[in-house]
This record gives sequence, C-alpha cells and structure tokens, in this order.
Amino acid sequence: MTKILFVDDQGNVLSALRRMLHGFRKEWDMQFAQGGQEAIELLEEFTFDVVVTDMRMPSIDGAELLRRVRQRWPAIVRIVLSGQSELERIYRAVGPTHVYLSKPCDAERITDVVSQSCDLRERLPNSTIKQLISQLDRAPCQVSALAALEKELRDEAPSIDRVGEIIASDIGMTAKILQLVSSSFFGQPKRVASPEQAVSLLGVELLRELVLSVGIFEASDFGDIDGFSVQSVTEHSNRVAEFAKHIAEIEGQPRQVACDSWFAGKLHLIGKLMLAHCLPAQYRHAVQMTKDRGITLWQAEMETFGASHAEVGSYLLSLWGAPRPICEAVYLYRTPGRTERILEDFRPITAVLAANLLTRTEDRWRRLDDQVFYASETILDPQFLTQMAHWHAATQAM
Repeated sequence: MTKILFVDDQGNVLSALRRMLHGFRKEWDMQFAQGGQEAIELLEEFTFDVVVTDMRMPSIDGAELLRRVRQRWPAIVRIVLSGQSELERIYRAVGPTHVYLSKPCDAERITDVVSQSCDLRERLPNSTIKQLISQLDRAPCQVSALAALEKELRDEAPSIDRVGEIIASDIGMTAKILQLVSSSFFGQPKRVASPEQAVSLLGVELLRELVLSVGIFEASDFGDIDGFSVQSVTEHSNRVAEFAKHIAEIEGQPRQVACDSWFAGKLHLIGKLMLAHCLPAQYRHAVQMTKDRGITLWQAEMETFGASHAEVGSYLLSLWGAPRPICEAVYLYRTPGRTERILEDFRPITAVLAANLLTRTEDRWRRLDDQVFYASETILDPQFLTQMAHWHAATQAM
C-alpha cells in the first residue's frame, strides 16, 4: 500500500483532500499534516512513499519542506500541490520537486501523478539507485552543451532558436525541459512537440534565470569511462528519435504520437547516463565486464545493479512527470513482450522498438531477408518482421 503524506497549513484544505480522496483509502495509506513542522514530525515517526505539499505556508514553506525531505529521505516522491505562488518560491522548489500541480486539482489528476511516480518503484529493486535518482535536483548534461547554453544566455540578445537547438542536442537537458513544461511550475502543463517548443513556451528570460541563477543543469563527465562514449549514446539516441518520429508519421499516427515517439527515442538511453553519473565506479565495472566476458552492457547492468538502464531511465522520467507513453517506451523498448500487440495498438513504444532495431549494427544483431534486424532479447512475430521491412525501406531514404 502506498503511504502518502499531505501537507497544508489550512485545515479546511486538508479536510477537502480527505473527502476528495476518500475512495482511495484501500489503495493509499494517507496522513495529513497541518504545516511543515507537523510534517517533519510525522516523517521522523513514520515511513512514507510520497509527500504532497502546499507551497505557501508559514515558517517551513513547501520549498523548504521538500528540500529537507530530499536531504533526509531522498527516496520519497516529492510533489507540490499549490495555488498561485511567488516566482522566488518556485525557483527554490524547482530542484527538490518532482512534479508541480496547481490548485484546483481533481482526484483523477492527483491519483494519476502519484501512481505514475510510484508504479516503477517496485520494478527497480536497487534502493541505492532509487535514492540517487530521486535525489537528483539538477539534470546532468554534457560539459560542452552547458558551456554553449550559458554562453548564449549571457548574450545581450540571446537567440531563442539557438537556445532550443542546444537543449535539444543534449539528453539530460531535454529531459529536464520536458519536466518543466509537463508540470505546473510556470503555467498549465503542456504536451509539447519538441524541446524547441518547450523553450519557446518558457521564454528566454525565464530560462536565463533557471540556468544561470537557479542552476537546473549540471555539467558531468559521466564517469569518464573507457569504452563508454556519451557522444555515441547521444548520436544513437538522435537517430532513434528521428526514425521513431518518421515511422509514426508514415503510419498516419496523430501528431502527438509522432512527437512523443521522438522524445522517447531521444531519451531511451538516459538511464545509461544516469548510472554513469550517479554510480561511476560501478558503471565502469559493468562496462569492463562487457570486455572481459563478451556480454552485452544490458546483461552487465543487470548483474551489477539488478536493473538495466531502461528501468532507471523510465523511473527518472516517471518521477519527473513525463507523459506516460514516453515512460512506457523507455521502459519497454528492449523487452516489449508480444510485438503483435504493440503493432495492433500503435504507440511510441512501437516506433521506438522498431527505430532502435533499425539503427543497431553490432554483431549481436542478425540480418534477416537483407532488410531487418532482430535481437535475442526481443521476440519479433512474423507480422512485425514484415512491417519492419517496410519501415526499413522508408528510413533508408532519410
């Protein structure tokens, strides 16, 4: 049973939450704290999976409460549920907050966010990884990308197109910008078509403050691991993103499905970067295992961490409130189950699975009919193989 702590300084708001969420008492163990200090006392006494707090409270406000929760209980999912708040408070909350919900908020939205944030917890058995991923308050990104972004934003007249281009070039930056527009940090949540559109919605001045003052990004060398190339990961992700979007488009899918397919392709390897950033020594060992034993990095991750980069990446994205179809595609892109089902019900996982297969050229991929590839981890039914041949021909022209 998921244990949730709701925090607000107004008793009538807590009473309203009790009434609204009464129907979930069999799924959730809920407690209610009137103010930040009472919340801290309950956190010290009981174990919680999720904290949902108002922002504007006396003494210990929501941003400060979540900062303390992040430090002392890092594995807890941290959600803001608040009305209008000063921009300065929001800046302070951006780091420790996973998802920001604006009042009024109905029960369906609250339950959807909580369930998405918690669903993948059980599939990630390594408690250390869960804590490290949950504790991230800045998105790790490539040193060169952050330097270029900071340089552009320090210009007297920064180009919004250039800012969008830089953010779209980096996996960590793309994930963070998706988090900001998928929540209510700076307005109503939006489903965006691209990082460039997200940048346009937020605006250059806000991004300048977030990047240069608040510090939402962190330059990382991702462990500087021999045999692990961040550039190769990025280039492969870019190619999968473009292929996935193209496949969705030629299948006549709605624009949002095509755009979600692009995001899922761009982010499908983000778990590798998070493992290399958070646990560099262990990831270096996993990479070395691939050389010493001739196993795949996927297998080495499973042996080292008890989970693969797919679970880690999808857990991060679900915590950050990314759209469910994107999280699903990142989680399942190597192990989708019966492929005829995802072919009949086309969604981003369909596009990303196909795009990833079509862009791999390592020895473990086996050529079939001179047109399609398959992996030992993925069972492709005949109908999917036939469709793969069609997609392969279409992507060769790109």
